[in-house]
Amino acid sequence: MGHNLPEEIIHDILSRLPPKSLIRCTLVCKAWRSTIKNPSFIPSHLNRTIYLNNQFGTHLLLLHCVSRAILSSSVNIWLDEPREKHCNLHYDNHAFDEYCKLEFPIIPNMNKFLRVVGVCNGLVCLAVDNDRLGYIFMLCNPSIRKSVTLPKPHLSFETIGSYDAYIGFGFDAVTNDYKVVRLITEHREEPNTFYEVYSLAGGYWSDPRSLDHVCEVTDPHKPPAFVNGAIHFKAFYRSKNGGFEWFILAFDVGSNTFRRIMAPTDFAASALTQLSISGDGKSIAIFNLCQSFLDGTYLDIWVMKEYGMEESWTKLTTPCPPDIQREIPYKPLCFRKSGDVVLVPDGHPIYYGDPYGIVSLDPVSKQFKSLGFFDCEYYYVESYVESLVLLDKADTVSY
Repeated sequence: MGHNLPEEIIHDILSRLPPKSLIRCTLVCKAWRSTIKNPSFIPSHLNRTIYLNNQFGTHLLLLHCVSRAILSSSVNIWLDEPREKHCNLHYDNHAFDEYCKLEFPIIPNMNKFLRVVGVCNGLVCLAVDNDRLGYIFMLCNPSIRKSVTLPKPHLSFETIGSYDAYIGFGFDAVTNDYKVVRLITEHREEPNTFYEVYSLAGGYWSDPRSLDHVCEVTDPHKPPAFVNGAIHFKAFYRSKNGGFEWFILAFDVGSNTFRRIMAPTDFAASALTQLSISGDGKSIAIFNLCQSFLDGTYLDIWVMKEYGMEESWTKLTTPCPPDIQREIPYKPLCFRKSGDVVLVPDGHPIYYGDPYGIVSLDPVSKQFKSLGFFDCEYYYVESYVESLVLLDKADTVSY
């Protein structure tokens, strides 16, 4: 029957199907397989999926969390193999319904924890960087179970000695290329910072270059924010009076260049500061969890209303409900489509208890809802869209 339909009708029907169904459709006939794997069909299917999600409110959240070992309080996921992992897609609705379970690939001959660096158009960047060296990377699309293991980058402990690595992941819409940027800061009194960039289209790392901006990037295990074609890192430089000047270091994925975005004038970063994409997905935001003897725990939410316009920083301060801070400290992760903020525990659940797990907080009404997933050591939550990215790549591996 399908052979009697006009080609444009078949194309329209296929563009409405989810990736898992399309993978099965590649087995129907050579013509369908050729259509689905066509490099022009893959982005058109992605754009249709984004459109339908916006039309029907079927946005998804990727949840990746790792539980602590039950019998031992000494297990550290950055050093030991974790006992239980959760990798699911949930509808970004009030009920937080589970859409499906996902699996990430396993690196052959290695028993290591893979941290999510970032997600973009259904593609997930994974890193083994428990030692902050950031030397092993994979790109995978869990919706179609395809992955690519990246070649080893140029800079390593053997070549430059001790360092910290800061990893970002983004997409260049002009060249249709996905890139991983790796920032390296030496462990010295006056450290140098280098960077190298991996291009999926090219399949190689660029030669290392010295960062022109005199600064230090912070929080190697916190994912940066990718929005408007740039990857955003929290950074600072040391002023002459011995203080710190905080700012956002933006890496433009298209031009492979860095620029500086100044933080709000009265902003002071802390260990619980988190960069994020704004609720509307068009700009950047900063979450800053603060504590005061008089005011208790409260959350400062800074949003750059107009991207790139530093004078457009706007602050909303909301008290954290005392119930969720009584047993264990919480930290912010990201926005939901509703404008709620996702909070996750920031302490050891064995010692503090974990009565709520992941929490969704409405910063306006101050109401919160437990989303479950208790007693975890590691959390990653971010917006996600299913896609066929990697399906047309010849060097991918099925898992």
